[in-house]
Amino acid sequence: MKKVKMLCIDGGGIRGVIPATIIKYVEEKAQQLSNNPDLRIADLFDFIAGTSTGGILTCLYLTPQSENGSTKTSKYTAEEALSLYVDHGYDIFNRSKIRFYDLKMMFNATQYSPRYLEKVAHDKFGDLKISELAKPALITTYNLQTGSTFFFSSREPKSKNREFYVRDVARSTSAAPTYFPPARIQNLADPKHKMMNLDGGVFANNPTMCAYAEVRDTKEGPIQAPSAENMIILSVGTGGGHLKINGVSKSKGWGLLKWAQHTPDIMMDGSADTVAYQIQSIFNTLGKKGRHQYLRVDVPDALRDSYSSDMGDASPNNIMNLQKAALESLNHSIEHKDLDKFIELLVKEAAKESTTV
Repeated sequence: MKKVKMLCIDGGGIRGVIPATIIKYVEEKAQQLSNNPDLRIADLFDFIAGTSTGGILTCLYLTPQSENGSTKTSKYTAEEALSLYVDHGYDIFNRSKIRFYDLKMMFNATQYSPRYLEKVAHDKFGDLKISELAKPALITTYNLQTGSTFFFSSREPKSKNREFYVRDVARSTSAAPTYFPPARIQNLADPKHKMMNLDGGVFANNPTMCAYAEVRDTKEGPIQAPSAENMIILSVGTGGGHLKINGVSKSKGWGLLKWAQHTPDIMMDGSADTVAYQIQSIFNTLGKKGRHQYLRVDVPDALRDSYSSDMGDASPNNIMNLQKAALESLNHSIEHKDLDKFIELLVKEAAKESTTV
């Protein structure tokens, strides 16, 4: 029986280097196993979910190939997605930092200007609409105007009357409080419907449970309302959970600005491991064979002090350290044969589908 293959990517700012590196390996290994150099991440998965930096990666992996006659599903390779962080990370964060001597800092705690991030999003996605993404996708954000969570979906019924530019989706999901200002966007299907959005990491930094619920509720396609038994999920983290907060012993005396500085990191990192535990518990009920249909790949605890915990530290040295940590994490997973076995499973499932079409 066909299984729904899902990729879920955590949020974490410049730490997106980590999942981007791991997913690059997944794509290249799958190309080798399938003997298909044109294979893309979009060919391996039926559904991709992302939060914040994971949402941006989701958009990149699912941007369709625009060249006439091309057999490639996606415009960008996983290597090109990684290059966005390596090549543009410094300009998005470090160079865009609002200087503390600026009087604006007295009234606005936002650390970075969004201008370069918006430029990159426009360059990568242009006027691409979310409904035009190559595969179903779910990208998280929080709507300040309604005070509620919101899920950008690439396969919504027309009756919902919602359509968005992918560049606006990417800007919305990555608008982390105190890092970037909220994203002001509009619904293309209903221009009167305007939104002011925050990073989806404020409620779902690990979007796997959101993705599970969304796919579980599927009422269209070859598999309707699939259970965990009919799902294969790869969840990729960003190596969070090692926050270094100075002066914790005096935290009861912190003011608003001090709390504002640390709260987003605490909220985002704190929720990721909880979701990973919950999803693993669901798949453990399937027994020895079924539990391997879910795999969480993240940086082992022992390696999390090798790079900065600051989601905005895009210095060349820290990007290099993030890449090293990602490669060591890959080696750890490969040594335990978890990841390679999982990629083999993905390729086999994809091959089954191609022979039945």
